[in-house]
Parts: sequence; C-alpha cells; structure tokens
Amino acid sequence: MSTGTHVSIVCMALLSGLCLASAQAGYSGPGSEATDVDTAAAALQAPDKTSVSLEGYIMRKLKGDRYEFRDKSGAIGIDIDDDQWPKESINDRTKIRVIGDIDRSLSCIGVTAQSLEVLPADADTPKAAPQKTTSAKKPVTTATAKKPKTGN
Repeated sequence: MSTGTHVSIVCMALLSGLCLASAQAGYSGPGSEATDVDTAAAALQAPDKTSVSLEGYIMRKLKGDRYEFRDKSGAIGIDIDDDQWPKESINDRTKIRVIGDIDRSLSCIGVTAQSLEVLPADADTPKAAPQKTTSAKKPVTTATAKKPKTGN
C-alpha cells in the first residue's frame, strides 16, 4: 500500500472512532441518572447521595432553605437554594418535580434539590382546607328570627 492509502485508512479509523464516541455521549446533567427513587417513602430509605426524581407538592416552609415535600407515599424535607426556584410562583397546590440527591446527616434525612420544575395541574392536586368564617355572629334568617308576641 502507498503512504496515501495508509493515511486515508488511519483518518477513516479515527473519524469512525470519533463518531462512535459521540454517539455514546449525551446529556449528563440533573435528571439524567437512572433512578428507582421516585417517591418520598423510597427516598427516606435510600442511601446517601442517591439520585431522586420526586413529583408532588411543597406543603410548607420549615426553616431557612428547608421545606416539607409531600407525595402520595409520604413526606420528606428538601433543601432548596434560592437559585433553584423556577420563575413561576409555587404554593401548596402547585405540582412540581424535584430532581436532587439524598443527604443523610446525623440529625436528619432529606433531599438536596438540584432543580425544580412546575408540572401541569392534575386530579391529584390536594384540596385546599375549608376556610373558617371570621364573623362571630351568624346571619339572621327568617327561620331563626324571633317573631314578636301578639298577646292576649
């Protein structure tokens, strides 16, 4: 073979190797890890640094950057840094997806959020608690109003 043929074969081998390497590459950011941990109950049992993807609701702020997250299986604490919040406003009836990892410390088990995403509302949305009336007096109706006595 000539030198030109060797160079062509080497170049084609290198290019095909690059094409194979790029075919295996892909997204490797938050949420790309395969995980079986997709409920709060499973997250409470998972080892430290396990990746999680949870769908549910932030029920309340606990302290600092810590919030109570709840899904159908139960509740777990999540730590959400200011830069993780989406632009949309979130309340206890906003369904979200939290992607993060388990953080086991001596005092508690929780999830450190890497990203939050607002999901479309569905039938699983928790119902708001009934509102209490602020008025102490009941409205007077014709059934409860006292009728004047007509006497003999």
